[in-house]
Amino acid sequence: MALKRAIVSGALAPDTPIDKNEWCAAFEVSKLSITTAINRLAFEGLVVVEPQRGSYVAKIHLDDMRQWMLMRRALEVEVVGVCAAEMSDDAIAALRQNLAYQKTAITSGDLEGFHELDTRFHRQMTEGLSLARVGEVLDPIRTHLERVRRTLLPEPGRPEGTFREHEAIFHAIAAHEPDRAKSEMANHLDRVSRELQSFVARHPDFFENCVPIEARMRELTGDNQKTRE
Repeated sequence: MALKRAIVSGALAPDTPIDKNEWCAAFEVSKLSITTAINRLAFEGLVVVEPQRGSYVAKIHLDDMRQWMLMRRALEVEVVGVCAAEMSDDAIAALRQNLAYQKTAITSGDLEGFHELDTRFHRQMTEGLSLARVGEVLDPIRTHLERVRRTLLPEPGRPEGTFREHEAIFHAIAAHEPDRAKSEMANHLDRVSRELQSFVARHPDFFENCVPIEARMRELTGDNQKTRE
């Protein structure tokens, strides 16, 4: 759905009004079709519909994001440890190939391609171990986080930093060092949390629950310990 892609990708920023007539004209569909799509997106939490205001892009709910990120971190850190212990040579080779494609995407400035390869890199870990049930849990979590990840992706230096962290994760897996792999994955996902906290400080209007989430994100990244010291 084009409207959903525009919201998730950040092309339509939070609080942007959704002009039904404009979307009807752009895709040559009826107003009923657009209304149905908007109602579906409202159910998913991506759109807000108010009687006097109309429809507009919903802000990102940070408390929800925090919980999804915590779940993703808990699962992926454990999965990468199993990868380092049990992943086959063929699956490791597939990860290596993915990294080569990531590097090419960065060099060519293909952010969309890099994003897809990033997602694929993480998914290959569960697929390489035939962890279908774990994948069924992780995929919806990644979908919920998609909007935040897309929002952060254009930040200067982020693709390069992500690639370096992916390399570190890969080398730990290839060396069959579970503890090191888990540490590298935790570092990778914690950086996303720190970047989100920084982004919130610069763009508070994009988000709901800005004040409580900053303290909670500091707990996740360990910054509270520094504050207490």
